[in-house]
Amino acid sequence: MNADAAAILERLKADGIDYVWMAFHDYGGRASAKTVPIDSIRGPVNDGVVFCKANLNMDAEDHQVAGAALLANAGDMLIVPDIRSYTLLPRYPGTALMHTWMRDKDGTDWAGCPRTRLDQIVASAKAKGYAFQAAFEPEFVLLQELPHGAPKPVNNTMMYSQAGLAAENTFITDFLREMKGMGIKVPQFSKEYGPGQYEVSLQHGTPIQAVDRYLQFRATMHDVARNHGLVASVMPKPYENWAGNSMHVHISIWDTDETTDLTAETGDDTELSQLGKWFVGGLLTHAAALSAICNPTVNSYKRLLPGSWAPANTYWGYGNRSGVIRVPGMHDRRHIEFRSPDNTAQPYLVMCAMIAAGMDGIEKRIDPGEPFEGDVGHLSADEIANFGLGFLPRTLPEALDALVRDDVVCESIGPEILKHFLAVKRGELDRYNTIVTDWERSTYLELQ
Repeated sequence: MNADAAAILERLKADGIDYVWMAFHDYGGRASAKTVPIDSIRGPVNDGVVFCKANLNMDAEDHQVAGAALLANAGDMLIVPDIRSYTLLPRYPGTALMHTWMRDKDGTDWAGCPRTRLDQIVASAKAKGYAFQAAFEPEFVLLQELPHGAPKPVNNTMMYSQAGLAAENTFITDFLREMKGMGIKVPQFSKEYGPGQYEVSLQHGTPIQAVDRYLQFRATMHDVARNHGLVASVMPKPYENWAGNSMHVHISIWDTDETTDLTAETGDDTELSQLGKWFVGGLLTHAAALSAICNPTVNSYKRLLPGSWAPANTYWGYGNRSGVIRVPGMHDRRHIEFRSPDNTAQPYLVMCAMIAAGMDGIEKRIDPGEPFEGDVGHLSADEIANFGLGFLPRTLPEALDALVRDDVVCESIGPEILKHFLAVKRGELDRYNTIVTDWERSTYLELQ
């Protein structure tokens, strides 16, 4: 499914583009790219741009992990642009961006490419009679960078407050103008619960469109913040006394023509269809393994705390924000919201794993149980046990162990990606376990 060089060149000239960023995202979700001048575009479109595969076994600190399988002798891969992702970058005049597939050095599909894997998962579901619409809903904090290096939230305005919008109106309008210029609709932008915290609702679309829009949001958020002398952070839990940053994923089930929504019960205001319930059953059954994909850092589990606004329990409900799955809205707004993911996740892999888990629920007709109506944050441990409410993994090691035991979620990303994903995440975990924190020093340094 390579792009047509002549068609791309014609579009670039029509849009007044001089440079194209060709980007891919590694297993930690980090963007890598090369700039290609327009007069050199034919070769990269036809044959790809060369990157070394070893880049994919680097951790969040840009170090190759100890368990890396892709070493200096692993050779090269090619990145080939996907015209579906073409977007202008108004903040960089004369520049456009395309996300890419990773290909093997001979140009054939490579099993280590998350974008290719998502295309395959979507095609597999379509062969079984189903398509999906999805959207991401990320949160982030805006920080002032102080001279001594300690960040401070831009404001302490309250949740959903008009004052929170007014305080950062210049940033917000610049951000929304940029997203509009990229052709991405932002239905809502709101002040969230934490200090300096905001939430963006992104336009829904096919799974690949949803991922592309999310990745474009993330890059835009950082760039616009930087232009305003600010730092934007999607870290799951920046400080223990701040609200965490989530990346809720909204998904609905459609027929293959994408004309009929199969998620909701027809003729009812609130109920999911039986198909929708089976999909939820699949998500709940595989929730522990999904945590490794959706919450892949040690910091992730400092957000998923019992009794917080972030979900720690494996149950679902209508309009209930305390569980891992919520069914929001009524009538044609009903869909499935998966609330545990955060922004340290690789979004292609999140989509792959969620669709595979939900499809497993449909194929096996997994009953999700009755929707829960209470707020687990106000229940005792005994009450939680009596209701039979499960828990998500409490740590990254627990989640990684759950992943390797779950054949459905492992297969959703494939053995090649799984191997490298585990190497990177276990490498970061090993590094974390050697770090001595300020809390440890303040607690134990002068212990008598």
